[in-house]
Amino acid sequence: MKNIVLLLTLGIFMCPWNMYSQAQESSGSNSDKVESSSAKSTMPLDINALQGVEAEMFYLGLNAVVWGYPAVFFEDLMRDRTHPDIVKKGNPQSAVNQFGMVRHLRGPEYKQIATPNTDTYYSQSFCDVSREPLVMHVPKVDANRYYAMQLWDPNGDTFGYVGSRTTGRDAGDYALVGPDWKGDLPKGVERIDCAYNSFVIWGRIGINGPDDEPNVHAIQDKLRLHPLSQFGKSETQLPPDLEFSNERVKLDIPDDLPEGLEYYFKLANSLKHTPPKTKDIVVAKSLSSIGFTDNNTKFDYQSLNPAQINGLIKAYIFGLHIMDVQAQTTGNIINGWRWSPISGIMGDDYLFRAAFAKWFTGGNAPEEAIYLDGRLDKKENALEGSKKYVIRFENGQHPPVNAFWSLSMYNLSDGSFVENSIDRYAIKNNTEGMVINDDGALEIYIQHEAPTDPNQKDNWLPSPTKGFYLNLRLYNPDNGLMEGTWSPPFINSVD
Repeated sequence: MKNIVLLLTLGIFMCPWNMYSQAQESSGSNSDKVESSSAKSTMPLDINALQGVEAEMFYLGLNAVVWGYPAVFFEDLMRDRTHPDIVKKGNPQSAVNQFGMVRHLRGPEYKQIATPNTDTYYSQSFCDVSREPLVMHVPKVDANRYYAMQLWDPNGDTFGYVGSRTTGRDAGDYALVGPDWKGDLPKGVERIDCAYNSFVIWGRIGINGPDDEPNVHAIQDKLRLHPLSQFGKSETQLPPDLEFSNERVKLDIPDDLPEGLEYYFKLANSLKHTPPKTKDIVVAKSLSSIGFTDNNTKFDYQSLNPAQINGLIKAYIFGLHIMDVQAQTTGNIINGWRWSPISGIMGDDYLFRAAFAKWFTGGNAPEEAIYLDGRLDKKENALEGSKKYVIRFENGQHPPVNAFWSLSMYNLSDGSFVENSIDRYAIKNNTEGMVINDDGALEIYIQHEAPTDPNQKDNWLPSPTKGFYLNLRLYNPDNGLMEGTWSPPFINSVD
């Protein structure tokens, strides 16, 4: 068994981990030792001196880190959302099975997850249907408005959508049903099956110009989320079950847990709610070799010696780093842009889903939205704040979408928006004042200082003084990118 797991880990090591340098920060939650994962880059770790027991624990631990990271991250996010401190991070506080409404577009102050969008208003709920299904009610939405209620599980797999693309804009009721529930649903309630009892509703509502915010808020205010047993008993939103919520997110970190082993303790806790799939049997069985007991739901850290502990600590740090590398090297490349046709559909690609959780939390499946990650210019040099760039979409080659598109700017260090003098964090197809050339082309100017040409300034996306990356989002894309009839233009340096 150990040899098989070692081979799996060595397969992971084939990626070029020294290409990028990255650092992870975490913030406290219910305890000083309860760390909440946030997308920060992690420095590479020298593992050449590993040997003996420490090396064995490192390799086994690395499998546990890469495999289990999404579920641990999921639990961190769920726990954070229930805590009052979440408001300081830019999210509303909400209980389990309660919608938290983000009432504004996000800006540079938001750093809880990397690569957020500034295109839509979020309405999110971390859910647990272990007791009974939840019924989500969505109101009627006005014509031409984009909205999507994405459903994704603790591993990051998207398993359903309610929204303008899939179910239309009429009002509707949808039962979110866990794997063990049996029963009948009320007439008119559509069933959506969930592979786990825990999942997220990641709602996005598009905005049509700066004066449209009250209309978005009105839609948010009509969203409902009720236990099945309470469905139809109240037109207003019933209060959440706080006792159940508090118990669901409870996590008591022991005072004697060695620093650096918090991840493994939290992994055991997460496996109570997100049990391994049958295809995960090899990694799941290997956990018993690194201190996991009781069907992997407890972590017996007191049984480990110092060499074993050191190996596990180093495995966690190294695991975070190779997630960073994977996020920046995986997928298809076209004209310097990188994108993945399996975004939001993780399967058993453990490293990809871990990197996706860390850097692209809650990303859509490609039929809903495609994300193109831009980090290199046409000469394959990394994007730098000291340089000027232009992206030119020719006439007839603007991003092909049925909803809308946006081009966002992020700090390379942590994936947050770039603070700037004009509070512009993205250029979109409906950006007010955006100029189209006489020949029908659209040129976007990317630089730190404002362009002197007025037309260029209207199409200016400010960059930082340091490294950055771009993300081109295509909401409800057509098949042009998939079929090769459309491609994004190169990012051209003009220096």
